[in-house]
Amino acid sequence: MTTASEIYLNSLPEDISELDISCKDIKSLPDLTKFKNLKILYCHNNQLTSLPILPQNLQELYCYHNQLTSLPTLPQNLQKLYCSYNQLTFLPTLPQNLQELYCSYNQLTLLPTLPQNLQELYCINNELTLLPTLPQNLQEFYFSNNPIYETVNSNSLIQIKINIRILNNFRDLYYCLKFKKQFRKWLWEKVREPIVKKLYNPIYLVENLGDEDDLDTFLDNWKLEIVNNRRSKCNNL
Repeated sequence: MTTASEIYLNSLPEDISELDISCKDIKSLPDLTKFKNLKILYCHNNQLTSLPILPQNLQELYCYHNQLTSLPTLPQNLQKLYCSYNQLTFLPTLPQNLQELYCSYNQLTLLPTLPQNLQELYCINNELTLLPTLPQNLQEFYFSNNPIYETVNSNSLIQIKINIRILNNFRDLYYCLKFKKQFRKWLWEKVREPIVKKLYNPIYLVENLGDEDDLDTFLDNWKLEIVNNRRSKCNNL
């Protein structure tokens, strides 16, 4: 059954650059990718639980005051994202061109890596227990009513950035020390051991052996290579 929103969208020309379907009690949206020139999408104040794939040229997305539990992959050209007052528990990877992010009043426990071009960040009233490094270009930052707030808050944005960086450094150091043995085991099993097995496999000898007259020279060189590699690995441990 065709919905009222589909009928309306189908009646629009495909070359529109701005689309406003806010405050219409919409529960779902059809495919929007046919609007290849769409730059701005207003779909706030509806009952949306999800969004379709977004047009790649989209620059501004206003989807606040819905019931969204997740967001689709965000277009690389996106500069403004307003997704406050939803039920989001995580955000997708943020585009490098993003300048404004409003994600307050959700259920976020962490934020993804923030793009360096970001200038405004509003993430109040979430469940954030940690924060990523804040971009140097960030000019406005509001994050009250989060568990992390009392730990890093300051009257100066510069000091907040410093506090977050210090806290993250301590956290990284803690986990490095805590999982040191597991990390070394993982490094050996997933990285070093496969390389060693490949390098010293008998197949290596067959593949690289030239004339039979060169066998002794090849074996001598191969043994020397093994010794040098072992010394190098020991020095790096």
